[in-house]
Amino acid sequence: MKKLALAVAVPLALIGAATFYTSTQVEPNARNAVDEANVKLRELSVGAGADVSITMLSFDGGLLASDARYQVDIAVPDEDGGTRQYALLVQDRIEHGPFPLSRVTRGRLMPVAAQSHFQLERSPLTETLFDAASGQSPLAGEVAIGYDGSQHGELRSVALNLEDSDGSVRVSPATIAFEATKNATAVRLDGELPDIDLNLLGVEGKPVRMSVRGVGMSADKKQDDNGFALGPSGLAVKRMEIQVGDEPAVVIQNATVDERLSQGSQGIDQTVAYRVGQLDAQGQTFSNLALAFSLRHLEQTSLKALLDSYQAVLASDADPETALANMTREQLGDLQAKGMQLLAQKPTLALDEFGFETAHGTARLSVVIDLNSPSTDAFTPDAMIASMLGSLKAEAGVDNGLVRDLTGLMAQRELDGAGTDPVALQQQADASAELFSAMAIDTGWFQLQGDRLASSLHYADDKVTLNGRAMSVQEFIGFAFGSVQGAGLLGR
Repeated sequence: MKKLALAVAVPLALIGAATFYTSTQVEPNARNAVDEANVKLRELSVGAGADVSITMLSFDGGLLASDARYQVDIAVPDEDGGTRQYALLVQDRIEHGPFPLSRVTRGRLMPVAAQSHFQLERSPLTETLFDAASGQSPLAGEVAIGYDGSQHGELRSVALNLEDSDGSVRVSPATIAFEATKNATAVRLDGELPDIDLNLLGVEGKPVRMSVRGVGMSADKKQDDNGFALGPSGLAVKRMEIQVGDEPAVVIQNATVDERLSQGSQGIDQTVAYRVGQLDAQGQTFSNLALAFSLRHLEQTSLKALLDSYQAVLASDADPETALANMTREQLGDLQAKGMQLLAQKPTLALDEFGFETAHGTARLSVVIDLNSPSTDAFTPDAMIASMLGSLKAEAGVDNGLVRDLTGLMAQRELDGAGTDPVALQQQADASAELFSAMAIDTGWFQLQGDRLASSLHYADDKVTLNGRAMSVQEFIGFAFGSVQGAGLLGR
């Protein structure tokens, strides 16, 4: 029995010692965390038009748990040149490690340094939110802090229902789960907001109804040696419906925004893509809408130097617009020099995809531009721009069926309520589509390939190729000017 008692007592003593040690470290670690958070917030606030800071108001320590209160101060410039001050209060119940009771009761037996349970506190600023949340704290969460400084936890909002004379807003409970290494050098998060419903009174007195379903967000970022957050992030909405007055609702389905920063073979690459699976508006359905662009081959050292200089300019004044407008000659020269260093690495700017589909056709456009450092003998803006263009490749295509769909939609809107019968409406749409196609071909910008208008433009080494026709830059400029003037876009 003595051996059994000893076998039980030793681990308990070790746990007790670890708990006591942790309790002595919680307050200095919490204060250090506030200082580190303020450094990060200052970096993020540069150019954002708002300053955010955190202050620890109190800390009451105990053996097994401690209580802390924080104030989040937000300063936002107003229209009169002044600053509006807002303050949020946060309560934090911190259980000490290595085995916080709330984790043990949920079967989480991995030792941690501390378990934080925080929530927004009622104040005059948050009174409306608390009322909308039926008295509950509208925002709460928990964070487990590892002995290695890592954190993982969850941020939660409760259901909100706001009503006044201008309308109502209903928001379902939302969650964001996150993980972060020490100093947030690697961060992962996944969030979900199921429903949002708004019924408001518009500017012209018309009711505005909007419903949003299935909002999700995600990020998986890792910081490299230069401080760039590599990896993907995204936002998705399953369905959005907007209706103004008695007008037909605009319905958007499966909309996404995807961003990725990655290390490519020739530097940093960043891509951003906006996509919509389906859009229903004005009785017409558009599908597979896409706008995707990228910046590629950005040399990291030059890019970081340019961004640091830009951040320094923004930090010179509380208002970003004022800071940019009042740049000194030295600041402008420094930005230009850093920009030239980046261009010397020959980056690429691309519109990777722009287009959409209708029931009877598809339209797509892509443009890839390779950049150079401007020539030293380029003294005018036009000459500088021309010398910066290393090469260009553009491809465009549009089906005649899509053109007929669009001209039919425009004719329907133009003649709405005029008693035009469907046959006459279709005849007008077909005539407009044929006129558009004839003009596109006659100007030389497009060729007819089956039932599709296609265009291909390449530029490199001071030579232009348009739809297989080679010409010099001067010949192309003359062609472009003549085709635009011939179409009547510059007048007669």
